[in-house]
Amino acid sequence: MTGTALPSASAATPTQSLATAGAPEPKIAPPETATGAVVETVLTEALPVPDMVFGGSMLVLVIMFHAFWIRLITSSFLKRSRSEGAHTRLWRADLLFAATVVALLSLHMAEVFVWSVALVNANIVDGWAKASYFAANCYTALGEPFSLPHAWRLLPPIIAISGIFTFAWTASVLVNFVARYNDLRAETLARREKALEGAKKSNAQRP
Repeated sequence: MTGTALPSASAATPTQSLATAGAPEPKIAPPETATGAVVETVLTEALPVPDMVFGGSMLVLVIMFHAFWIRLITSSFLKRSRSEGAHTRLWRADLLFAATVVALLSLHMAEVFVWSVALVNANIVDGWAKASYFAANCYTALGEPFSLPHAWRLLPPIIAISGIFTFAWTASVLVNFVARYNDLRAETLARREKALEGAKKSNAQRP
């Protein structure tokens, strides 16, 4: 007696075929998501709060760097203004003030470079030009030109805070520089007028 062949377990029933046909296809993540749009570096994995720890450490370093050089610039300006105060000319006072302003500008550019080095060495931003552009925009509180990975989202505000601190410090020092510069010019002009008056008196006393 020939029996009726039973359907194999692997054969799909009509109901299963319809269910399979109506089921949505599994979504495949795009390549950029699969590879990780948010790039996790070794430093990111090692620190529980990388942006706060890394950014806070760099903030302290930049402030101390600024403190060291601002003291040198201030002491140099005051020393030269005292030594040249007795016999300085107007152009020498102007040159001293201009050199001091250039020194302050160079100091802030150096601090942008320090942030750029940190961003590149920590693999947060690729490329020196891109890192310098990002650091300069954040340091001057203009805003981040592009977004960092999610793990570093608090780093731009920390860079901006460092810039606010250092610019405020420089502004307070620059006020004293301007006051001393104006004193130098006033002293020079007073000596010039006194010399002219003395020359006039000597000429008037001659027979």
